[in-house]
Amino acid sequence: MEIDNRNQQTQLPYEKLALLGIDREKADRLPQEFRQKLVDGEVTPLMQVSITARNGNVITLPLKLQMALDQTGQAVLIAYPVRKALDEEKVRELRLTTNEAERLRKGDVLQKAIDINGEKTQHYLQLDPETKSIIQRKVNDIKVEQRIKDMEKVNDIELGTQQKQQVRDGKPAELNVGGEKVTVGIDLKEPQGFRVVKGDMKEWERQQKLRYDELHPEYIGLVQTDKNAWEYKQVVDRHSTERAINLDPDRKRDRNSGMKM
Repeated sequence: MEIDNRNQQTQLPYEKLALLGIDREKADRLPQEFRQKLVDGEVTPLMQVSITARNGNVITLPLKLQMALDQTGQAVLIAYPVRKALDEEKVRELRLTTNEAERLRKGDVLQKAIDINGEKTQHYLQLDPETKSIIQRKVNDIKVEQRIKDMEKVNDIELGTQQKQQVRDGKPAELNVGGEKVTVGIDLKEPQGFRVVKGDMKEWERQQKLRYDELHPEYIGLVQTDKNAWEYKQVVDRHSTERAINLDPDRKRDRNSGMKM
């Protein structure tokens, strides 16, 4: 399925959210920042939802959401549940080699041709450190060339051929701007899929780790309270075995509902 970070959805996907136990009233009470990220096609913060399985059991689990468009242009709601480790089924689906899977675990961004309905399209792949789910976006949607041109214009610099290729390949590139180090690169967790850091390559790596550790020290996420409101609370303890989620295989993809796990 194709990820389109420029999703032009203007309202919340109420029917799809209802599959997660979030009716229209509850959806409208979600914080504005969360709703905006969802309609913009960005990956949302963590939230706790309740899904009714086919056997009638209710499964409560933490996940992140993202709206995207499939090959036919229809809106699809993607759920990234919190897992203990990289999903091996996803690894097989994307036909990742052992080396590619290991690079994702280490925090690298990969560029890979993904087969979608018989057509191969170049995608960037990145592992979300919090959920251990793979975020993917079409290379063309990131508009790397335009990002580079905009950055060069603002900073009055010009990246070398090798540096530009590094960025295109998903690797951060270190620059010297006015005597100061600046590192730029692909980061699918960012709204535009691109990030600029003041500092060298070590600072880039340090900030990647800090953002995760500081923003989510105890897996804070949105939880519905008894007052039918949403509050940021501890969703999952970082050492809890609850992070290992077993989903009903039949619910991995429901084409009629437009939900994908």
